Amino acid sequence: MSHTFNLTSFRNALQKIMGAIQSSKYVQAVSGGMMLLLPVMMVGAFSSILGSINIASYQHFIAAYSLKSAFNLGSLATINVISLYVVAAISYKMAEAYKKDGILALLVALMVFFLLTPVSSFEKTKFIEIVFFGARGMIVAMITALLATRLYIYLLDLNISLKMPDSVPDFVSKSFSSLLPAFIIAAIFALFSTAVAATRYGNVHDFIYQIIQMPLQGLGASLTAALLIVFLAEFLWFFGIHGTMATSAILFTLFYPFDVANLQAFQAGTALPFIVTMTFINAQKGPRYLAMSILLLRCKSAQMKSLGKIGVIPGCFGISEPYKFGLPMVLNPVLFIPLIMAGTINVALSWFATDANIIPRVNGMPLPAAGTPEIIKGFMIGGWQMALWHLVLLLVAMLVYYPFLRCMDRQKLAMEMHLKTDSVKEPS
Repeated sequence: MSHTFNLTSFRNALQKIMGAIQSSKYVQAVSGGMMLLLPVMMVGAFSSILGSINIASYQHFIAAYSLKSAFNLGSLATINVISLYVVAAISYKMAEAYKKDGILALLVALMVFFLLTPVSSFEKTKFIEIVFFGARGMIVAMITALLATRLYIYLLDLNISLKMPDSVPDFVSKSFSSLLPAFIIAAIFALFSTAVAATRYGNVHDFIYQIIQMPLQGLGASLTAALLIVFLAEFLWFFGIHGTMATSAILFTLFYPFDVANLQAFQAGTALPFIVTMTFINAQKGPRYLAMSILLLRCKSAQMKSLGKIGVIPGCFGISEPYKFGLPMVLNPVLFIPLIMAGTINVALSWFATDANIIPRVNGMPLPAAGTPEIIKGFMIGGWQMALWHLVLLLVAMLVYYPFLRCMDRQKLAMEMHLKTDSVKEPS
């Protein structure tokens, strides 16, 4: 009884901590904003990949019909300027969390982002290098969206605004109410940008890149970071906390810029710089729930076999809920080890296989954690080699789960036989 109480107390404490983190408006803004960008990300990814398939006859065909230019334009308007979308989406979700006008907030945040971005000169031409709008500027974009929008909301709450008569249309009144906050915010960030320009860093982007982004890249691009994030997500799932959602802000902030960098390199035909990316972590856990479906369909227990039939279709798409709550895997000590280890082992094996050039680096295709058909997912992020590798990961997951599911199958079968015997003995 004491053991059960301690486990329950720990679960409640963990849920309280994760609930507080997930309820943070900053975390919600980052997660929600990045999820808003999925259509833009997908358009950019498909444009880059379709324009970069290295088959001579295919390249000749798309060049002859001007499709190559169209694909390049699709990438240029999305992935190459992804930081602008990041500023807009995160600032909009931040304002929404505080019940403020999201459009005005994102316009102010975009203004600040441009204030912080260096302008170069060539003869009589002034221009902004597009590199600051791509993966290189994503951390600045996230910080800008959060800080500028929060300051904007704070100034609105202080009623530092111009009040218009009630007869003025609402949209005009809202615009005028934002004038003073916008001026104050512009002045603060313009002065900050000017001050940083006087230092050895030269501009805010290079300052953030050297002070924050490079150390984060060193941390995030490592195998250790990938294994920790996978372990944490699955550990939280054991206690009934949606681990993927709980770690989404970390994935988007720390690992998604690596996907963008890989996708840009893939489009340019150069070496992909990163092994560990958000797509790598999500996809290289492998088809674990398809593996479970195959094993459950071969169980002798009627309950487990029925669950395998119910979960096989979701399992093909990487959807785990039928098993997480149906077997259950949540708070089930028999399945704790495979729940934690299956994805972690697959990610580790994938890292070593990539490092040894057995499989290619993921191309940056921003696939959701669930919903894409297994094996096809591998093909989309790395071609036929990755599709074959995902078959290997399927076998690895089956080997990890097999002894534990077999043990559980025996327990369930014994219970079913016992109930069946009792029902036969029961007098009519």
